[in-house]
This record gives sequence, C-alpha cells and structure tokens, in this order.
Amino acid sequence: MRKIFSSAIALTLRRTPLVVPQRTQRLAVTLISLPLIRYGFQTLNLNDAYEVSIEDNLNEGEMREVQVGPKKEDAVLVCKVDGQIYCVSNSCPHVGAPLSAGFLVGDKVKCPFHNASFSVKDGVHDEGPMFRGLQTFPVKQENGQIVIRVEKQLLNAPRTLNMVTKGDDPTHVVIVGGGVSGQSAAETLRQAGFRGKITIITAEDSLPYDRTPMSKMTFLVKQQGLQIRPKQFYEQYGIDVLTNTTVESIDINNQDVVVGKEKIHYDKLLLATGGTARRPQLDGVNLANVHTLRQFNDLQSIRDKAKTAKNIVVVGASFIGMETASAIKKELKDQVNITVVDSTTVPFERVLGKEVGGSLQKLHEANGVEFELNAGVKRIGGVGQVQRVDLLNGKSLQADLVILGTGIQPNNKLVKDQLKISPNGGIETDVFLKAAKNVYASGDISSYPYWVTGEHVRIEHQNEAVRQGYVAALNILGRPTPLTDVPFFWTRQWDRTLAYSGVGQGFDEVIVDGDLSQQKFVAYYARKGRVVASASMNTPNAQMIISEALRLNVMPSAEELKEKKVSLDDIKKTVLSKGSSCHCKRAGQCQAQL
Repeated sequence: MRKIFSSAIALTLRRTPLVVPQRTQRLAVTLISLPLIRYGFQTLNLNDAYEVSIEDNLNEGEMREVQVGPKKEDAVLVCKVDGQIYCVSNSCPHVGAPLSAGFLVGDKVKCPFHNASFSVKDGVHDEGPMFRGLQTFPVKQENGQIVIRVEKQLLNAPRTLNMVTKGDDPTHVVIVGGGVSGQSAAETLRQAGFRGKITIITAEDSLPYDRTPMSKMTFLVKQQGLQIRPKQFYEQYGIDVLTNTTVESIDINNQDVVVGKEKIHYDKLLLATGGTARRPQLDGVNLANVHTLRQFNDLQSIRDKAKTAKNIVVVGASFIGMETASAIKKELKDQVNITVVDSTTVPFERVLGKEVGGSLQKLHEANGVEFELNAGVKRIGGVGQVQRVDLLNGKSLQADLVILGTGIQPNNKLVKDQLKISPNGGIETDVFLKAAKNVYASGDISSYPYWVTGEHVRIEHQNEAVRQGYVAALNILGRPTPLTDVPFFWTRQWDRTLAYSGVGQGFDEVIVDGDLSQQKFVAYYARKGRVVASASMNTPNAQMIISEALRLNVMPSAEELKEKKVSLDDIKKTVLSKGSSCHCKRAGQCQAQL
C-alpha cells in the first residue's frame, strides 16, 4: 500500500479551485520560519480602504507581516511566490493566529497553531480545522515599491469560498451525521458545482458545531459561538438540515434511509455518524451527576454541577478527561478538588508514551490536580446520585460529580450487518473512503487504509474529520481523490498546547529532544526503527516541519535521532532540499486539474 500511494502524498490536494479548472503547477517548497518583524511602510488612510507602500525587496519564498491599520491585528501578509507578489489576510480565520509566525510552503502558508493551510495566491483553505479562507488584496509594483490596497471591511473578515446553490439536478446526496465531517462534505459539494439535493440528518437539536473547545474551555464556550454556519447559510445554498431526527435504519440495497415512517431515497450516501461517548459497564454508572462529554447539553450539565461540587472525579486520563480537568480546575481553583483516575501508569500512556505522559501529569499536579493511576474503577456508589467512586485497589473517593472520559464508541449499528466493520469499530473503506456501491464514510466512523502502512486506522481528530468530509465529497462526485494526508491534532491544557502529527499506533520507541520538565520538547515515535509520528510543546512550527517530512517520506531513522546525528533544523533543511510538487497521479487526476 505504501508503494502504491507514496507518490500521492508529497503535496496535499488543493481544496479549490473546484468549479474553474486550472492546470497543476509544480511548486518548489520554501519552508521559512519568520520572526515577527514589522518593516518600514507608508500608509494612506482612505475612507473605505488603506493603501500601503513597502519596499519591493522581498526574496523568493519570503513573507512579511505589514501593518495597515491602527490596531495590532490590522495587518496583512505579503509574500513572493514564483516571482509574483501576493497579499492575503494575516489573521487565521480559525482562532486568529498571526500567519506570519507560521511557514510558507510552496504557495501555502501554514498556521502555527493548528496546521491550517491557505494558498497565498487565492486565499483558499486546504488542511486544518477550516471552513473559511483568507481575503486576498490587490498589489502593484511601481518605482521600487509594492503598493497594497486593503478594503477596511475585508481586513480581518474570514472569507467563504464560492459556492453554487441548488438547481434542477435530481441527484440526492444524503449525509447521516451533523458533525464537522458532514458539514465539510456538504460545503465541498456546493464548492465543486454540485446543484443536486443535499440532506444532512442529525439527532442533535442544533446545526453542525465544533466540539473541540468544549473540553478545553468548559466555562467559556457558548453553543452559538461553536456553530459553524448560521441558519441562513443552509437556506442560501440549499442544504437541508434535519435536526432532532433519528435514523431508524438504512437499506443499502434499495438506497433508502428510514426516518420514522418516512423513507428518504438517496443516490449517494455519506455516513458521518461519528461516535457515542462510552459509558463503562459499572454499577452506578447511570446515577445522577455522572456525565460523559460529547454533546453541548453534556457540557451544560457538567459546568452547572461543577460550580457547586466540592469533589470531582474524572475517569480517564486521556484527552477529554485531562482537558476537562484542566479547564474546571483553572476556573474554580481551590473551590473544588479534582482527582483523575486511570488504569495506566501515566496519563496519555497509550498515545504519547510514559515520558510525555509523565511530563503532563506533573504539569497538572503543579496546578492542584490529583491522580489515582494503576487503579481501575470497581463501582460508582451513591443513593439516587453519585457520592463516591470505589477503586479496585480498595480506595474510595468522595465525588459530587463524575466525568467519564472513557473514549467513544463508533456509531456503526445502522450498517453493521450490511457493511464490513474493522476491529477498531469503524466502517471499513478504501483509500477513497468508499465503503460500498454509492456509500461512503468519513470522520470518526471511517476506518481507512493509511498510506504509510496500508493498515486500517480510525482517527478521532477535528482536522482529519474535516479533511475526510472534503475527500469523500469529491469521490461522491466521481473525482478520484485518495486520502493521503498526515493526520494532525492538538490538545490544550493549562494554557499550553501539545501538537501531534502522524499515526503513532503500535510505536515501540520514543526519542525525546528537549526538556520534558519545562514542557519544551519534540518527541519522536518510532515503530521498528522508523519514525511514524511526533509530538511537541513550546517548539514553534515543529509539527509543521515534521508533518511535511512525514508527507515527503524524508524523516530520519530513530537511530539517527537517538544518537543526535540529526536535529529538527536538519529535518527542515532536508524538506527544503527535496522541494514539493504535485504527485497525485495515483488519484487519476489532481484536484487542481479538475
């Protein structure tokens, strides 16, 4: 599998142009870490625009942050790519990170926070947790100056890509699941010129929203702020969203989705059903004030009870559990005691290893979170509502609130008797995310062959869900597009971010470069001597470099890293020397050729 698809992964497929065909351009990679320097300029403050002049001395592959307005964030990004000057927004539409602190890779600028990627030529978003692109601004070169005109109303405004509306095409695409993967697929269909009917079916009572901040900013987020698009967006582009709607069954042979007494016929079906938070089979697991965290109403219940709780027990020392423990303790401080319970020896042991997991445990302990590790839960006790958590080691913890961060169960029951289910619980697909004739799967539910190993993997990350929805949509439209990316995710605890790239399952060695005690390091995860993933903290752009190296298959061996024969700077230089171009021939046609 790796041999078959290795040629397809050097450059992630461009998200657009989809409606207007363009020829593929070979792009030499320029990978530059830029300091936050503001250069000399002159600004004219017009009624509706700023006009800025800077010296025309940019080098090929260079990008500069240029201040145009009175506020610090009133800046644009000026780049030189393939001999041409381009100007785009400097603020990432995701959470506002300055793109000038990231990297320029070919014609793409990569955000330093969450690996979002945008073309500086047209502002189109590519990778990352993105549904919006960058504004582009006109430039002209005259008398040794670059003159930039920036409309004030567009300066920091995210940009929605061009989309078509529903037309008279009778084709019906049904998307079961109202998460980010289904949303990504629906938008991609319209961006690609599809004018047929699109129906999103979700059991939740809200339009598609972003779940990731709920465990990281438990007391700060509001549901409206998490919503990806307003109601008017779906009306404008003819995307029907059926909320509070439970799918009773799916008949794949007859291509029907059964909702109540109604049958909804589809021509193409996307299963983006995600997962359900696991409730372990324990006595007392259904007592009052025992909660999982998956939907927004779960979050409301948790934070309402947390405000009056004295003792909180978090079961599960992985992402949801640790992020929630951090967010609640940070907000309530000494008002509440929080204990994290897990059967592993350190938090995140299965994903990040003992070294990194131990570092994060110390960070939590320094902020007042306690741990009971190597300790499984025997039962949850109480009368009517939770009062304690009994452990297998004989200890009993007082608890007014229990939060279960015990993973998710893929929602495969609708098709488990009709489609192949992988051992990891996902619906098994090919590299085009196709599960059966006219049936595709994306997001947490998809188990697809990872191009590096050929092994089927199921990835539960925001970036991957968005990307898979995009890839599935193109394949639904008959545009062969393999999933050949490098997964990326992040976690944020105690105002510190850990970023991760690759697929590290089955790693047998961890090489750490840096200071774990200060959470300033790069960790490399190896399997049989080959580096397959990496995690880092407080090392700017490390994962942007490493994800490119993984994509280009130029990562050094575990032995070279262990013996310090190769550094992160060396990896960066190797990526630069290899360059990057479109190698999507295995897909039949690159998106840029559509």
